[in-house]
Amino acid sequence: MILSIDPDSPIPLYHQIAQALRAAIAAGELAPGDALQPMRQAAEKWGVNIHTVRHAYAALAREGLVERNRGPRGTRIAEHDRGNASRAGEIDAFLDRVRWEAAERFGMGSRSLAAALLEAAPAREADRPTVYVVECSEWQCASHTREIAARFRVHARPWPLALETEPPEGPVISTYFHYNDLRRMWPRRLGRIRFLTIYPDPALLQRLDRVSRVIVCEHDPATAGVVAADLTALCGSRQIRIDSRVTGDPAAVLRSRRGPPVLFTPRVWASLPEAVRVHPRALELRYVFDPAELQALGGAMGWEPVAAPKPTPGGRQ
Repeated sequence: MILSIDPDSPIPLYHQIAQALRAAIAAGELAPGDALQPMRQAAEKWGVNIHTVRHAYAALAREGLVERNRGPRGTRIAEHDRGNASRAGEIDAFLDRVRWEAAERFGMGSRSLAAALLEAAPAREADRPTVYVVECSEWQCASHTREIAARFRVHARPWPLALETEPPEGPVISTYFHYNDLRRMWPRRLGRIRFLTIYPDPALLQRLDRVSRVIVCEHDPATAGVVAADLTALCGSRQIRIDSRVTGDPAAVLRSRRGPPVLFTPRVWASLPEAVRVHPRALELRYVFDPAELQALGGAMGWEPVAAPKPTPGGRQ
């Protein structure tokens, strides 16, 4: 595993460490159950302060790649079986609460509760509308369907343009970027397609802290220009130089470990192997729907919002 970082790189040091550890996990150099070095020892080997290592470990923990424990066990690579066991325990506790409440409030036994659930479930699912999300790549389609499903009780289905055929009857959502494509492909259906604005995920700015230059990697010159303009708007008053690299070999842009971050557009990112994605300079340029437009569309379509989790006693979520 590479234990060197570039202190002169605009990529944050904690991100370089986290990326190196992700690469080691992906390559099998770090297996489930393996312990990461104690933070103080890791800080000495990486040549950084302990807070930088803590930040890197915390990022991996949020992604579910490591488990952080107090005491001698320290931080270890997450084990899937252990996670499944924990989830199974949570499910058992949830079912116990449901059975208890059904018995206390309605005098229902387990069999009558199960029968009621089976009877209600099909009707409930049948009420959930299906919406088709049209984008140029499967990766971007899947990303937008997750956005919709996170907000509304709908069956959001990806429909990449590569399929070339029309989606089945039902609501269709696309982006203004593909308006002319769909006008040419499905002219009779154009009036029933709902178009939404997309822009780079604002969370990207956190990844570009201390960065003064980035490279946008794309296959198509016109698309590269549009993406560069979108990034300029996102950065606002921040002085970040944005260079475009149009190439059919995107991995070649990362041949050096030194240099500015490389932002890969969604369809380029989808084509990259995992070994390239974990490169310390590689970043996914994710696009998201305008949340206000998406919320307004859901209201106009009569979609049921996903219920927000209720706060637990004491105000904790």
